[in-house]
Amino acid sequence: MNWMTIAWPMVAAACLTLGMIELNIGLWQRPRAPRLLFALSAFTVACVAGLELALMRTDVLAEWWTLMRLLDIAVGVMLVSLMAFIWTYFGNGRKWLVLAVPALYALGLAFDYLPGAPAGSGMTYKAVTAFRTAETFGGATFHVAEGVPNPWNVLPYLAVLAQIAFVTDASVRWRHKGGGWRPVLVGGAVVFFFLCGGLQAALVETGLLNTPYMISWAYLAILIAMSIELNADVLAGARLASQLQESERRMDLASAAADLGLWTWDVGSDTFWATSRARAMFGFSESEHIDRARFLGALHPDDREATNQAIEDALATRSGYDVEYRVPLPDSKIRWIAARGQVERGARGTSTLMRGVVLDVSTRRQTELELQRLHSELAHASRVSMMGQLALALAHELSQPLGAILRNTEAAELFLEHDPPDLDELRAILVDIRHDDQRAGAVIDRLRAGLKRRTIALRPLSLSEELASVAALARGDAMARKVALEIDAAPDLPLVMGDPVQLQQVLLNLALNAMDAVEQMPAAKRKVMLRAQRHGEGEVEVAVKDSGPGIAPERLGRLFEPFFTTKANGMGIGLAISRTIIEAHGGRIWPENNADEGATFRFTLPQAGVARSS
Repeated sequence: MNWMTIAWPMVAAACLTLGMIELNIGLWQRPRAPRLLFALSAFTVACVAGLELALMRTDVLAEWWTLMRLLDIAVGVMLVSLMAFIWTYFGNGRKWLVLAVPALYALGLAFDYLPGAPAGSGMTYKAVTAFRTAETFGGATFHVAEGVPNPWNVLPYLAVLAQIAFVTDASVRWRHKGGGWRPVLVGGAVVFFFLCGGLQAALVETGLLNTPYMISWAYLAILIAMSIELNADVLAGARLASQLQESERRMDLASAAADLGLWTWDVGSDTFWATSRARAMFGFSESEHIDRARFLGALHPDDREATNQAIEDALATRSGYDVEYRVPLPDSKIRWIAARGQVERGARGTSTLMRGVVLDVSTRRQTELELQRLHSELAHASRVSMMGQLALALAHELSQPLGAILRNTEAAELFLEHDPPDLDELRAILVDIRHDDQRAGAVIDRLRAGLKRRTIALRPLSLSEELASVAALARGDAMARKVALEIDAAPDLPLVMGDPVQLQQVLLNLALNAMDAVEQMPAAKRKVMLRAQRHGEGEVEVAVKDSGPGIAPERLGRLFEPFFTTKANGMGIGLAISRTIIEAHGGRIWPENNADEGATFRFTLPQAGVARSS
């Protein structure tokens, strides 16, 4: 065994090693083309090293001729793969040179496969005349073929020159575009390889150099350059990984400070990644595998369908993922979680990832429920206050049926003294007493309903009936203030969805405010109108109009602010509560000054059977 037997396999092993590394990177990391093309060139040069070693050891023409044609093919593949590598890696180059390299080499290679040509006749020699044994340093011997040179052998060398020109041009272009030291290192190594490998092959074939082919040895320059490149990429990757770890730590600190949990869902593999905070919100352990079914299983049963539908909607459209749901806790408590996310799509538009955050909003939800309860208490207090204002009018209204009952009772006693008593008159008196009793009971029922503490309960209502009920409650106060209270309900009004007590509270508040507004007007001009009519598609509008002095323009925008009032003894909560009630019914309320005199408060309500907009 001599040093040649060891050296050429070592070169081949080096090429195979770097080729496998680049192949592995190219299969898993984008951009793939440059890595895969370089791996192909490295594998090809490993084959070239093996063929060079085999050519040194044969002096049989047929065997030499087979190996030589394989070597020519391998060198051609190496040329094309390296050219394609430079084209994709540098991202530039002259196209005519890209076409010239394979074209020139293919013309030369054609001589290896001319039909009827004798063995040994091809791209390098027209004919092989003999083999001689040569000796190199260390006493190592090898066989060299001698023959008549083929003048068309200039074609592959022209291809090599075109390759050198292409690489040089591409390197200069990339350098001018700010490529840094990479075009100098990689491009210079490729040019060195072609210069040294091509020159050495030419000198061997002309007999001026007494050595075997050493094309694969020249390729070591490229291996060194690419190893430096790979090492730089590894160091850059290590720095990037360190930066990412630091960024992740900062992100964890920021999300922890904001009480946020971060998550990512790989749609294809149905796998969730979540931060420790996110896992703790759902009761997942650090090592527990989370998929879609496990995630939905952790939610409250009543929220699973809505959450799953929100996920499907986000995957099907380009809209975001925005949902709130409950998570039952082991201590029987409920945690409210708000989730926000965005879908990432692949090149074909398919959903690949969903990223987002989760936030524990239990405190906010509890606050909202408490505020809702306090608002209900405040609304009840407002109703009680309003009923207090109507107490005199209600007493006056009750005195009428009670007085009538008393008078009818006295008349019945007189008729009973007759002999015989007038039964027909007694029956008529009893009917009147029943009617007066029912009237008094209705007044008391309306007062009791207004004083009850209750939650909103929507049902189909007739606005005409509600207006009449409110007018009955307010009529006594209107008479005491000498205000003309009128009702104008359009015929064929559709039913609306509402809570009768809540709507009566709004109507009473607006009616009393209107009567307050006209109180300082002359008695003949004190008018309040309650009107109901259709409004747009699927809505009914109620208007409370007065003939007062109107509302100052600077106050119009503040009337619904809590505790803002224009009355000397007002609390400033009636209109704020009225707006909340109307909005809870799916409507809206607004004030406006009339064109002639006074002001009008209007509000809308959805018709029964018409879907409310969210």
